[in-house]
Amino acid sequence: MSKRKSTKTASSAKRQRTRGLPAFGAATEDDLINLAPSSVPSASALSQRTLPTIGAVPSLTALCARVFVANIRELGKNHDEWEHTRSWLKLLPDLLAPRVFAMLRSSCPTILSHAFITAHFLRGPSIMLTNDLPGVERSTISAIAKAGETLRELYLTGFDKFADTVFAALLPSLPSLRVLVLRGCTKVGSKTAEAAARSCPSLTTVNLNYTAVPPVSLAPLITACPQLHVLKLAGISSWTDAGFSKLLSAIGPDVKLEHLHTLKLRQTGLSETSIYPLLLRCPNVRRLDISFTFVHRPPPFVTIPPMNLEKLSLTSTMISSVDIIALMQHLPNLKTLALGALGGGQGSSVSVGNTSAMTMSDQTLRALTDVLVNYEHLENVNLVGNTKLGLTSRGNGALSDFILRVGRKCRRLNLGGIQFLRSSDLAGLLSDSGQQASPRLEELILNNTSVDDEATPYLSCCHSLVTLELAGTKITNAGLFPIIDACPRLEKLDLTSCRGVGVVDRRRFFEVWEQERSG
Repeated sequence: MSKRKSTKTASSAKRQRTRGLPAFGAATEDDLINLAPSSVPSASALSQRTLPTIGAVPSLTALCARVFVANIRELGKNHDEWEHTRSWLKLLPDLLAPRVFAMLRSSCPTILSHAFITAHFLRGPSIMLTNDLPGVERSTISAIAKAGETLRELYLTGFDKFADTVFAALLPSLPSLRVLVLRGCTKVGSKTAEAAARSCPSLTTVNLNYTAVPPVSLAPLITACPQLHVLKLAGISSWTDAGFSKLLSAIGPDVKLEHLHTLKLRQTGLSETSIYPLLLRCPNVRRLDISFTFVHRPPPFVTIPPMNLEKLSLTSTMISSVDIIALMQHLPNLKTLALGALGGGQGSSVSVGNTSAMTMSDQTLRALTDVLVNYEHLENVNLVGNTKLGLTSRGNGALSDFILRVGRKCRRLNLGGIQFLRSSDLAGLLSDSGQQASPRLEELILNNTSVDDEATPYLSCCHSLVTLELAGTKITNAGLFPIIDACPRLEKLDLTSCRGVGVVDRRRFFEVWEQERSG
C-alpha cells in the first residue's frame, strides 16, 4: 500500500486522472422522509463497484443468458443472424423467459420495443413491466392477456398515463393470478379493483400503492380473496377516515383477514380511527407500516397477539415517546423497526426541518435502548430525521450508548438526518463491552450528520459493510481510503455533497481508491 498523498497538487492530479462516466444510485423508498429542501442534495453521487462472485459456480443456463445479453446488439446488426436468434428465442422455455427479460431490461432497455416484448416475453409464470421501458405501450399492457391461465405473478409499475379500464380489461383473462402489483399506476381505480375481485380469487398479494383506488372498492376484493397475505395501499393521498369507514362497513363486522401478515397504509390521510379497526380484523399480522399517517396512539397490540410482529414502521407519526416505549416492551420478536422523524406529522418539510417538532429525545432513546438490547432478532433500525437526538448530550450520550448496545448488532442502521450525531458517537462500533467481534452491519446510513474523518477507525471495523451512505458529511479522501481498505465487501458508497471529496471523485471513488492503492 502506497503512502497517502497529502499535498494539494498531488490530490488535484489524482482527481484529474479519475474523470469518467458517473454511476448514479437512489435511496430506497423507506429511507426517504421528505427532509427540508435545503438539506436534500440535488444530485446523487453514488459510487459503486462489482465484486467478484465467491461461492457456487453459475449454472450453464445463467452463463448462456449473460453471453446472449452482452452480445444482443451485435446480433441485431446482421439481419440473418437476428432472424436466427429470434427463432431460438421463441423456443426459450417459459420458466427462463422472465429471467432473460429481466437481464435485458437492466442492461439494454432501449432495444425492447413493443413488438419484441410481445413476441417473446409476455409468457411464463411471471411478467414484469416498468414505465422506464420506452417500448411499452398501451397495447403492450393489453397483450399480457394472452398469457392466460399460466400467469401467476404480474408486476406493472409506474404506468401513470394508462386509464383504469386498460388494467381492468386485462384481469378477466388471468384467473390464476396470485400476485398483482400495480404500484404507481396512478389511474388505477375502482374498475380494476372490482375486476380483480371478480376474476382473480386466488390472489395472495395485492399492491396498489400510489394508485387512485377508493377504499370502498376494496371491499369485494378483500371478501373474494380469502387467502390474501399481503395488502399494500400506500401513498393514496385522497383517502380519509370518512371514506375508509365505508370500507369497514362494506366488509362487515364479522370478516377476519386470518391469513393477512403484511399491511401497508403508509402515507395516507388516515388516523387510528380507521386503521386500528381494520388491524383488529388481522390477528396474524407480522409486518405493519403506518408511517406518514395521522396516527397519534400506538397500535392496539394489547388485543392483537404481539409475539409474531416482525416489522413495525411508525416514521413521522405523532405517537408520544411514552407510548413508544410502552409499546416496544410487548414486541420481543421484532426484526425491523422504523421510528424516523417522530412528531413530524406525515413527514412535511416544515415539521421535519423543525427540531422542536421532534419527540424522540435523548432520554427517549436511552429508554428505547434498554428495551431493544434484549431483542435477539432485531436486524434493521431506522431513526432517520430525529433531529433532536444528540442535542443535549456529549461524549457517552444516548446515541453512543444506542450504537454500542443495539446498533452494532443490526444488519441495517439508518441514522441519517441526525445533525448532532458526531464521529465520537460511533465509537461503540469498535468494541462491545471489551469484545472485539466485528459489528454485523451490512448497511449504514449516516447522511446529513456531523460525521468526519474521526469516524474512520470506527467505520473501518465494520468488515461486513456492503452499503455506506455519507452524503452531506465532512468525510474526506483521507478518511475514506482506510475504510475501503478494511471493508472488502463494500459495494456502494454515497458521497453526495461531501465537500471534502472532489466533485468528480464522488461518483467513482472506488476507482480513486484503486489508483491510490496502486500508485
